[in-house]
Amino acid sequence: MTVSDKVYSLTHSQKTLTAAFAASPESSPGHLARTLYAEHHKKPISSGGYVETFMGMLRGNAHETQGIPSDEPTQADLDRAAECGDFGSRPSDLFLKIYCDVLATLDTNPWAGVVSPPLLGSRGVVNLSIISVIPDIIQHHYDCIVRAESEVFLATNFWQSSKSASKICDALLELSRRAMKRGKKVVVKMMYDRANLKMLTESHVIVDDAEMASDEVKLPKRSDMPGIDFELVNFHQPVFGTFHCKFMIVDRKMALLNSNNIQDRPNVEMMIHLEGPIVDSLYDTALISWFRPMHPPLPLLDTRYRPPEGGYKFGMDNEYATTWILDGSKGAELSRKLQQEAGGIHDGHVDTGGKEDPASSGCQDAEVPFISGTYQTITEHLNAGDQPDTHASLPYEPPASSRDEYTPHILHTRHEECPMVLVNRAPNGNPGNPASGLQNAQDAAWLAGLKYAQRKVFIQSPTFNAGPVVEGILNAVRRGIECTLYIDVGFNDGGEALPGQGGTNEEVSKTMFAQLADEEKEKLKLYWYTGKDQIKPINASARKRNCHVKLMIIDDSVGIVGNGNQDTQSWYHSQEVNVMVDNPTICQEWFDGVRRNQNTHLHEVGKDGIYRDKDGNPLTDSTGVGSGFRGVVKGIQGSIARARGKGGF
Repeated sequence: MTVSDKVYSLTHSQKTLTAAFAASPESSPGHLARTLYAEHHKKPISSGGYVETFMGMLRGNAHETQGIPSDEPTQADLDRAAECGDFGSRPSDLFLKIYCDVLATLDTNPWAGVVSPPLLGSRGVVNLSIISVIPDIIQHHYDCIVRAESEVFLATNFWQSSKSASKICDALLELSRRAMKRGKKVVVKMMYDRANLKMLTESHVIVDDAEMASDEVKLPKRSDMPGIDFELVNFHQPVFGTFHCKFMIVDRKMALLNSNNIQDRPNVEMMIHLEGPIVDSLYDTALISWFRPMHPPLPLLDTRYRPPEGGYKFGMDNEYATTWILDGSKGAELSRKLQQEAGGIHDGHVDTGGKEDPASSGCQDAEVPFISGTYQTITEHLNAGDQPDTHASLPYEPPASSRDEYTPHILHTRHEECPMVLVNRAPNGNPGNPASGLQNAQDAAWLAGLKYAQRKVFIQSPTFNAGPVVEGILNAVRRGIECTLYIDVGFNDGGEALPGQGGTNEEVSKTMFAQLADEEKEKLKLYWYTGKDQIKPINASARKRNCHVKLMIIDDSVGIVGNGNQDTQSWYHSQEVNVMVDNPTICQEWFDGVRRNQNTHLHEVGKDGIYRDKDGNPLTDSTGVGSGFRGVVKGIQGSIARARGKGGF
């Protein structure tokens, strides 16, 4: 599949939204974006509220290109695709094949990746990944925010008054204090999605002081943050176009891309810390998403990413690292060493409940592992202070090797810049799931990964029901590809049971196996997520041990990670941000982290799509919600809860 002259021209253009906005900072980035590639007659993102959605429903999708590439790229195609990104070094053929399909979406719409085309293909490093509970990820957000010197851009889907939100508030207050001490304000832009009727004609709504102070939000008053110029936008494209993004950029030096919202949930989540030119790509996406004029503009609009002096830093050498990221026996040893050298270990507020911090006291017990900078049991860590009644059903056994220790923070092996591509999708508020809805970078990358895999595919997602990914997995299995799925039984059953959403995870599991021949079933390995301290899966509806990680790894070498779930909402409607990474070592470290910190690999679903424990008994805590009338009622209830900010996905 040849990269067209139009796409080649777009990716080699000198125009980017970031550059245009830097030249005209009083303008609206959304309106500027419409002028950059005007000859292609497409806009980057919707912002017209309910009115625009209803007008779009009337117009339909008659003019949209609906074809998905079916032919495999030639070597000449791969060579041409390699020229369409700032990769630094030539990517692998597998990465380039997937990228060819991503590039094809630009033929329909140059903004199909929700990033200026010249910034679609880039490069960078992954310094740190966290596969853990929300407090660990929020702690790293805190540690990065308080170090900001000029600007912060923070995007989340749900912001809900909670311990997690309070920690971010603490970070903003501390940042303000440090900025006042330096005598230079920091500009902070924040986005979330709390759909409301103000979005009749405008999808991007400036949040006023009253909403910031409401019980559901509880952000600090602007007057309490005198060192910060703070601006907040509430974005939702009615009716179904959720702003599902979760990322943060600090000083155009680093970015966090994560699966979790800023709320308290019993979820294991995933976050990656990125540095390199890929940060500028995420920055461009942030400007498109913001859409509105900025008051004041971000101060670093005309400052491109610059690598750190002396090269990229990993582990505790990184300027954003604190001992909160240390786990296991090696982490405990390093923590003690740093404590002796510096006389203190944590950067940020430590809530020890009035007790002495075990890490500070240096106490050690072979039966109590070192996790997140302190000695605690795995159950205490997974409970995260919010689930005192959730107990381990599997006794802890110290691992025989440090490689098998419970270490939710992955301090990646030092590596050079590797090729990366932002694979995003824009929000779509219209009902229905037309084929044209797949014409975006995210969906194209996922489908291409399944299509071009030669040996294996691994996916972890809380939900799994979108028609294209179900079909893609079945087709891959039929051509002999081993497909391993880690899915969360019962996750959001009410919402997934609504008409048009694809069904619950349990329904899809049984349906998939029923469509395969016996010999084909051996290639499909589906597991229900199981917490590290549990002897079997717990239905997600119990809100005790859930998993919200979103990760795809193809042939152990190309990984796609970010915001998107493998459900109908993420495939057809929500705005998502994801990054595709071409690095076998990083992919292996991700997979090892997933396996090491869960017991999911021990709990495979039967070849009839039904899970049974070691005694042959099926799970007894199923919600029983299906796609019938009860499912519709439960789904409507869940949708109302999400609209009120009391749910999350």
